[in-house]
Amino acid sequence: MLAAGFMVLIATAYVHKQFRKWLFSVPLSLFGLGLVGIGFFPGNHVPYHGLFAMLAFLSGGVSAIMSFKISSSPFRYFGIAFGLTALTTWFTAILSPNLLFPFIGDGGTERWVAYPIMLWLTGFGGYLINEKSNVEWNR
Repeated sequence: MLAAGFMVLIATAYVHKQFRKWLFSVPLSLFGLGLVGIGFFPGNHVPYHGLFAMLAFLSGGVSAIMSFKISSSPFRYFGIAFGLTALTTWFTAILSPNLLFPFIGDGGTERWVAYPIMLWLTGFGGYLINEKSNVEWNR
C-alpha cells in the first residue's frame, strides 16, 4: 500500500501538470494519501487504519468519477460506473449495513468498494499511456 500510495501521489503531480484539472487532481492526491496511510497503519491500528481507509475509499470513488474531465468516451463511462459502484456500496454499508452484511459480510463489502477503484486505476493508467502514444505518433 505504501508503494501504491507513493506512486499515485507521484502520478498525480504529472497528471495535474498535463491537464490542470483540480477537480480531478485533488481527489486523486487524497486517494494516494489514503493509500500511504493504510500502509503506515495496518488493520490493527485503530482508529487510524479506518480513517485512512475511509479517505482512500471516498476519494478513490470520487477520482474515478471525476476522471471524466480528462478522458474521452468510452473510457469516461467506465470511470463513472466504477466510481459510482464503489461509492454506492460504501454509502449503503454505512447508512444501512443490514442490506449488505448478511449476504456478503465485511470482507465482501470492502472488496465491492476497493476493487472497482483498483480496476479503474489500472485502466486509467493504460488509458493515459495510450493517449500519450497517440499524441506523439500524430505529430
